[in-house]
Amino acid sequence: MEILFQNTYVANKELYKEIYWYAYFQRKFFVFSYFVLAFYFVFNLACALFGQRYSLAVLILIPLLFGLRFLGYFSQVHTTVKRNKEVCDEDMRIETVVTDSYIQQTASNGAVNQIEFDRIRYAVQTKNLILLRSKANLMYVFDKRTFTVGGKEAFVSFLMTKGVKVHGK
Repeated sequence: MEILFQNTYVANKELYKEIYWYAYFQRKFFVFSYFVLAFYFVFNLACALFGQRYSLAVLILIPLLFGLRFLGYFSQVHTTVKRNKEVCDEDMRIETVVTDSYIQQTASNGAVNQIEFDRIRYAVQTKNLILLRSKANLMYVFDKRTFTVGGKEAFVSFLMTKGVKVHGK
């Protein structure tokens, strides 16, 4: 099969920060939830400041919830980097090839993952990445800056021709 796109990246801490920042803070459901919680917190804080009836539990629990989300984010990044260091002594290098039929990722530790386009639920663009989410909730990552065959705009257009919904930038 002809390689239409090729992308190589290094799975390091910066990469995982961007992936998990999206997962923890930029998904639509979370953005909406955080907005509602922040509004409810500010409303209760204003009520407390102006001597109105307020909920002390809200003033304690909402900051605690946000703190736990940040803790989860930092913990997930740290754990993933540590796991990769255990599997591969250095930062793992991932090479991805895209053909008309499938996407295949090969890691520097020898692991190979392959997926057909009908098993991709959607794609999301972040600042530097294109993240493909499979039906099994696996993440296939493309660094926008490191396409060696094809380019990011052409790849996004190609995904849309394959019926993959692409969200984001």
